Amino acid sequence: MHTFVSVVLASSFIFSMAHAQTNAQNAYISAIDQDLAIKSIVLVPTSDNVGGIYARPVDEELQNALNDDKQWSLAAYPKDLNIKTEFLDERPQDVKSVLQNTQSEAALATRIIRGPRGISITMTLFVGRDGWPLLQESATDLKNFETVQIRAEARRMFENIKSRMPFRGVIMSRRGQQVTLNLGSNYGLKNESSVSVVQIIKVNRHPKLHFMVSTEKEVLGRVRLFKVEPYLSFGNIEMEKEPGVISVGAKVMPDEFVKYAIPVVTPSGKILQDVTTRPDKDVAFGENPQEWLPTMPPQYGKIELLAGITQYTQNATLLSSGSISGSDNMAPNIMARGEFWLNPEWYVGAQLRQAVIAIENTLAGSSPSKLNVAMGQYAVNAGYNFLLTNDFFGPKLQVSLGYINTNFTADDSTPTAYTSMKYSGMALGLGGQFPISEEVPFEIGAKLDFYLSTSMSENKTSGSSSSNKINSFSFFGDYRMQPRFKIRGEILVESYSSDFNGTGSRTESASTVTHKLMTIMGGVQYLF
Repeated sequence: MHTFVSVVLASSFIFSMAHAQTNAQNAYISAIDQDLAIKSIVLVPTSDNVGGIYARPVDEELQNALNDDKQWSLAAYPKDLNIKTEFLDERPQDVKSVLQNTQSEAALATRIIRGPRGISITMTLFVGRDGWPLLQESATDLKNFETVQIRAEARRMFENIKSRMPFRGVIMSRRGQQVTLNLGSNYGLKNESSVSVVQIIKVNRHPKLHFMVSTEKEVLGRVRLFKVEPYLSFGNIEMEKEPGVISVGAKVMPDEFVKYAIPVVTPSGKILQDVTTRPDKDVAFGENPQEWLPTMPPQYGKIELLAGITQYTQNATLLSSGSISGSDNMAPNIMARGEFWLNPEWYVGAQLRQAVIAIENTLAGSSPSKLNVAMGQYAVNAGYNFLLTNDFFGPKLQVSLGYINTNFTADDSTPTAYTSMKYSGMALGLGGQFPISEEVPFEIGAKLDFYLSTSMSENKTSGSSSSNKINSFSFFGDYRMQPRFKIRGEILVESYSSDFNGTGSRTESASTVTHKLMTIMGGVQYLF
């Protein structure tokens, strides 16, 4: 009977301990933490713009680095999976497809661009079910084009990504208080080292680019190592929040503390904790020292405000009176223009423009002798940036498609000399922008608009039908005053022409009407 009672009590104790451990593990399971667990990684084929000259050696180097690392197993990339590396940042569904097809928890993608200022490399680690990038490393304007140097740079970037992971390793097994870690002396550990066991409870991501900015962790316990091998370590659990909460797969972080310099003690025994009390503070900091903070580069878009003068000429050929012409060489002109960046490649934009023009009425017998013409224009467009380097603010070509509406509203005259005309149509824009050099903060560019379709309407028709043509191109230069402010100068040349057939509703029909404008503007540009 005594033996039976002992067995029952022992069984109850073991069941209670197991139940407590199960509850403890369940209480400390984080979906975010599980989403960051990496057992297998796939290497997405590297892309470059030089026919694979750098892509193949970099792929080989990264395969060697992953095999040397020992922490993650390398999965094979399917040959029939047609996904472009350069678009993975913007297409999380493609990342999910890669992970599902390879049965991996992470993917490493590298993009190489060789441009006029050097070689740029971007390496991105994708982890998690959402398909967003977790970490990214970039190297820009590398001047050494040798393959050996590019391979070395790729390995360095991979090692940087590994060092920025929110954990260093995981618990591989547990037996009682003894655990095995997939970290060893190659990661700086040694006998008697202490490591913390943590759980990731939140990942703070960049609001636009989605990569990890920081994480929030919860410490589950601590392990002291008694045996360290190159890639493995063995230790005993010194403490944990609850029995069994440290389990297989738990994340490990070596104890890393902030180190301070030895405090300076004055002869009177006072500790100088504030550097501003040092005798050399004026030399070290000057007057009114302020904390230096890095300036974040513009990320969302830009707005421009420009003003200038327009040289305007309108010519009309009337069926009976012949040619008449009016011009204004100093017509004031203002423009507001904005651009919103959806991502480094795609953008949308809008433009508003006004000009006030005064011209002579040269039609014989027509009054008044002076006429005002109000020019108004608005446009909306969407475009794509072809970046020639990995730098968004570097040289690039642009293609856009938009709708442009231009009105010339003229005063009435008797008999009618000039009519009010409205031109509109879809325009294909081709442009480019190029920095002069790295040392000079000056950029030049140009844009040409091809009208795919044009239409024109008048308040008094000049003929029963018309054919219309619009030409527009511009040159500009930007001088960067500050990271977010530029001064812009621009020259814009435009021509609007219409040929008429038949008889219109105006007093005397016309055969042709043209508007020619050359505008010189200057203003400011704010990038945000």
